[in-house]
Amino acid sequence: MNRGALIVLILLLTLCPVSAKQDPFSYPMSTVILDAGHGGRDPGASASYSFTDGVVNESDLVLDITKRVFALLSIEQPSLNLVMTRLDDTYISLAERSKIAYTTALAPQSSPLFVSIHINSAQSREATGFEVLTKRQEKRVTFLDEHTPIQNIPLFAPFSALELNRLLNQRNLFVAKTFEDVLSSGMNTSRNRGIKERDLYVLNASRIPSVLLELGFLSNEDEARNITSPAWRQQVAFAIAKAVISCM
Repeated sequence: MNRGALIVLILLLTLCPVSAKQDPFSYPMSTVILDAGHGGRDPGASASYSFTDGVVNESDLVLDITKRVFALLSIEQPSLNLVMTRLDDTYISLAERSKIAYTTALAPQSSPLFVSIHINSAQSREATGFEVLTKRQEKRVTFLDEHTPIQNIPLFAPFSALELNRLLNQRNLFVAKTFEDVLSSGMNTSRNRGIKERDLYVLNASRIPSVLLELGFLSNEDEARNITSPAWRQQVAFAIAKAVISCM
């Protein structure tokens, strides 16, 4: 952190009252960042089959799923502050997606969740199933700097960086397990590939409890048939929304 940023942070800490020392990720969830992967010049995975109208792109499919999750949560949990990192087929960098996550101001004594939605692809056309990705536990993240919203400072200020990373890891594991269980039930025809730790930029840099979902393999013809079905995408969106609610 440069000298100017450090001075700003000290001023913010001086102006903001520090809350009692309570795990900042144990508060009720108030904010959910929904991240539709890829977009614009980055279509993600793509495929073409006899049952598709030309090439289908991951970016379009996950945007559709994300919008469905947003709509379901808006009805089921109208008090949630729901934020989408992109609303259309626009390219959003990983840094921009992460910044949306960690610069969104939180209500007092509340916690956030970042859910990045993707569809997988593999060289082997036999690969199938969904998986839940979370950041590697040894990867340290920064919580307080010049970009931290003033409202969020009291949540993190009572803790050391080491404590915050430990608490974030604990919450990430709870969130990942919750998503795995709910998706396994809601997507009961899909293979559960489990929870996997990954050193992914968007999980590391978001600075809040986060999961990245790979919802199936577009490279597998049978799964692609499901993924390109609006009814299947609605079923998956329902499972994701239920998982979010289960984390509250």
